[in-house]
Formats: sequence, C-alpha cells, structure tokens
Amino acid sequence: MIKNCSHLVIATENVERMTDFFTEVFEVKSCYENELFSEFILNSEFRVAFFKPIEKNIKYFDTDSLKTSISIGVTVEDVDKTFERAKGLCEKYSFELATKPKDHPWGFRSFLLIDPDKNRWEIT
Repeated sequence: MIKNCSHLVIATENVERMTDFFTEVFEVKSCYENELFSEFILNSEFRVAFFKPIEKNIKYFDTDSLKTSISIGVTVEDVDKTFERAKGLCEKYSFELATKPKDHPWGFRSFLLIDPDKNRWEIT
C-alpha cells in the first residue's frame, strides 16, 4: 500500500531554464542546483526535481516527446495571484497559460499552465 507521494522528477534538456521558471512562477527556491539537476523541497516535504538525462538515463527518458498524458497538480496560496505572476512571465520563459482561473463545482479554483517543456500543470 502506498503511504504517501514523496517526489516528482521531470526530465528536461535545460535544467537552468526550468529551475528559474519554477522559482519565479511558484515563488520557491531550490535547495540544490547545478547544470544537470535541481531540487525543490516544498512546505509539505514533497520534492520536485528537474534533471537532464545523460549517459544511461537517455535510454529511459525522452525529453522531446509530446506530454499529453498527465497533468501535474500543485496547490498554491492564491490561485489568482499566481496566475497574474505567471502571466507576466510567459514571454520570458516561453510558456502558455491554457486557461484562466475558474471555479469548479467541487469547490476548487484552478487554471492550467503549459510550462516551457510542454508539461501540464494544474494550479489549484
């Protein structure tokens, strides 16, 4: 039985860009970063990492594939403030806001963000 989710590791060709993007959009700082790997530890202790596949890892991680089968969900303090901050950074990091914030019947407010590597993030 799964006890908890502990981390998310996302392959990228450009760790620095994704680290800067994540730092600015979500107002978090990495606890470790270099040109091949960066890691963020969120308040919940959940870890988000970006890494560049090299050597044997290239065989298992395709950074060029179309990323349409999953959406990564994150909870922020203020959906609307995060949306406005992200809107101001779209051009700098070449990412897309797919939807505006909207209220859902089940009580959540969210928007969809497509990051520079085309990963989908649902911000609630």
